[in-house]
Amino acid sequence: MTSRPPGLFPVADAALHAKGRQKMHGLALYISHVWETAATTSTSLCHLHGMDVDTERIAMEIAPALAAIRTLDREVIHNSQSPADQDRYRSILASDPQGQVVRGLVLLRNADTHLPATVDVETDRIVGDVNHVRVFPSWQPYDQLPDAIRTSNKTSRGAHSAYRTAVGGHLVIDTLLDAFAFLHRCDPTLARYAPGTEELEYFPLKQYISHDYDRRHPDQPSRPQVEAEVRRRTQQTPPLGKGRVIVHRFSSDGATIYCGTTVRSFISMDFTESEDQVARDIQAGYPYIAVTADGTHHVVSVDGGNRLFADGSPLAQLPQGSPRDHPHTEVCQDRWQAAATDAFEYRTQRHLHGC
Repeated sequence: MTSRPPGLFPVADAALHAKGRQKMHGLALYISHVWETAATTSTSLCHLHGMDVDTERIAMEIAPALAAIRTLDREVIHNSQSPADQDRYRSILASDPQGQVVRGLVLLRNADTHLPATVDVETDRIVGDVNHVRVFPSWQPYDQLPDAIRTSNKTSRGAHSAYRTAVGGHLVIDTLLDAFAFLHRCDPTLARYAPGTEELEYFPLKQYISHDYDRRHPDQPSRPQVEAEVRRRTQQTPPLGKGRVIVHRFSSDGATIYCGTTVRSFISMDFTESEDQVARDIQAGYPYIAVTADGTHHVVSVDGGNRLFADGSPLAQLPQGSPRDHPHTEVCQDRWQAAATDAFEYRTQRHLHGC
């Protein structure tokens, strides 16, 4: 058997170690079942309500994963430590991002085991076609959980808080892989490896329909981490094309957003952009033109305080198209919401095919 490093909290007790090995094997297997079910779940198209996704099968596959995580967390790792190391373990659970996921999932495991409430998942992201659909289940935000779960005193308030911070609204597969990664860091000898290799068995998860980013291994970054890096790189590189023409502005969450078209050689592309990013683009040498309601064009500039001007006058005061006379206002707002919440969509708006 290959010698492996002891990890943060090695399990020395032989009986607990054997139990931990079995539960880690099960957890990896259950994660693969959740992944495969999300790629093969029943989905139908309703002309009134859009896609009707059957997420019950996914929730059913999640339940044993939650039970395995709780057993590994409490019975195997925590209970095998000395009193001092138990305190240290609880401290890391509360501070480590992946440890918080483990702690937050306790809320769902306890609800599934002890409460008269179903543990449901939701999905608003789907790829594929009518013949083969993949869904991306995520956990419900804390405030949308059933009252029986939110008001339960059977689970510590720390687990409630961890769910709100690290689990609610996140992709199910991300949280399960985070939990596995944390437990693996606690004791790598609990995991099951492919014979004769250093590769974790069941990982990477099977590749399905092509998508912008799929986390298929516990060692890979989560989607939020990847999105943060994609957004950072996207903002650092000027947009594709020869310049942009601003035709309208609106407010979103207190910020001024500009929209218009990006000038390219063959076909123009619509864009939406925050005021701050427009200023950064101009400082990097990328040209913006603003068009007033009467069709007049104005060169947009930025001063030392990152304030935008159109031929010397504040851009925010320029009389541009209003919601009544601009035909694409709602489209602009929808496009901005997509860009603000999905870094890959934002990258497409700026760079078409990536950085």
